[in-house]
Amino acid sequence: MTKNYVENAVERRQSPREAKATAISQAFTMELEEEGSPVKMQFRYAGKRIVDNHLAVIVLSGQSQLLEAFGVVVSGVHFQEKHWLVLSELSPGVTMVKVCMSMVVHFDCELPNRQQFVDRMCQMLAKQKQMDFESVLQGVEQSLLAGYPS
Repeated sequence: MTKNYVENAVERRQSPREAKATAISQAFTMELEEEGSPVKMQFRYAGKRIVDNHLAVIVLSGQSQLLEAFGVVVSGVHFQEKHWLVLSELSPGVTMVKVCMSMVVHFDCELPNRQQFVDRMCQMLAKQKQMDFESVLQGVEQSLLAGYPS
């Protein structure tokens, strides 16, 4: 997987250091293998983290595209994502995590077995998002065990 980080925009009344702590934007290309065939996707995300006394909110929005799937170069397959993660301290030592994820996939391409391709892509994306979600939850758990947010 190759990642390229895009510089963060600075909000008014915010120092560049504060902006880097609260805003994120990144673009990267991910290459993986699915059912023995290469899959290549290009991702672009922008997000914001807001931390208050007993609350942390992370919002991400992404627009991505499929470049290659199952050994075929593909164009016209785009997906939009929105993710919300809310950490709220209910009492000392007890934190509630709320997560909401949505993804809309647009297939604007002509393929011989279009429906079969759409089905395989949706299964692959669901599997990939599940793995990403599990990874995020592990990161949240590690952060909470380390005392974040404070």
